[in-house]
Amino acid sequence: MNEYVIATGTVTNAIKGREILKRKGIFAEIERMKATEKQYGCGYSVVTRGNIKEIESLLRQANVKILKILPR
Repeated sequence: MNEYVIATGTVTNAIKGREILKRKGIFAEIERMKATEKQYGCGYSVVTRGNIKEIESLLRQANVKILKILPR
């Protein structure tokens, strides 16, 4: 299963995104981004696995800011 890092910029967006995905039964964790990836806000992301199109759609519908989606 593919794993993705979704840069949300803020811890608030990361927490919101994680909770939305968990409620839908989708694996999600919050992770601090590496120093080389900190161009995406203050460096928080959601790590997730699964159908990235579905995941992205769920997050966007909930108004979670997505700065970048990176494969892991």
